Amino acid sequence: MAKKIKIPEPEEGIEFIDVHTHIPFPRPKNDKLPPDEVQYKRYFESGGKYLITCSIDIQTLKLVLDFIKDKKSIGFTCGWAPQTVTYTPKDKYSKEWEQWIAYIKSNPDDYLAIGEVGLDFHHAKTLEKRNKQISELKKVFEITKELKKPYILHVRNAAKHEFDREHPKHRFNKDDGATKEMLNILNEFSIVPKNVIWHCFSGPEKYGALLSNQGFTLSVPSSAYSFERWQIVTKRASLNSLVTETDAYYQHPFLRGPINEPSNVKYSIAAIAYTHNIPQEEVSEKTIKNAMNFFRLDID
Repeated sequence: MAKKIKIPEPEEGIEFIDVHTHIPFPRPKNDKLPPDEVQYKRYFESGGKYLITCSIDIQTLKLVLDFIKDKKSIGFTCGWAPQTVTYTPKDKYSKEWEQWIAYIKSNPDDYLAIGEVGLDFHHAKTLEKRNKQISELKKVFEITKELKKPYILHVRNAAKHEFDREHPKHRFNKDDGATKEMLNILNEFSIVPKNVIWHCFSGPEKYGALLSNQGFTLSVPSSAYSFERWQIVTKRASLNSLVTETDAYYQHPFLRGPINEPSNVKYSIAAIAYTHNIPQEEVSEKTIKNAMNFFRLDID
């Protein structure tokens, strides 16, 4: 439930980088989104410095590769999302996995990072499905660690109503079950915090400061503008550890509807400025610098 907090509107002239959006992407039925080309144009007209889009499987990777042709100031990350692990039909999974692996191993200079990859205990509600996400994630790390690419993590803990009732005392049923498991896996594969973004970071609250202090980067979604939950989890995180995203078409700054677009990343900046009690211009400058450093971007 959104708490009505009056946060100042995004200021005119603020620049930004959306480090995680999904454009193009299979669109929901009867959506109200403008065409992808319009979203791309509007993003740069409203202050965008660079745009990073994210694929989650082989099909969205093909969409992204076609979309970015002949476009400037846009890059992409190459992901195999936990939802992909859980929902891809068995008769397609192995073939599509092999195609995805073949691409990332053969084209490491084409993409900025590997991700989103991770654990989602909302979509995987049974121990069997959660263990499958873990085993597939470990395969990703094992295969890609030699590529020396950064990672974009999708980590979603189970809510209380999503606990696995057949294994009530299992550690995955805790409010930080996926988070702790992810930290264990990162440690197992010696993946250093400076090479990791926790995309659309949603807590639990104590991890905002903890992960920030360890050197991880946390990405603040546009929904942080209106939803207190998103504000709380990064309130104590250092500005040096924060970047901005929309996760569009998800994570709208006002509604949980499929109508978000990359230009709304300015609402992430407004949210961080509010929680950290600093000017929006300072947030803009710092989050752009953080994104450029993380992805090794060379932009004016």
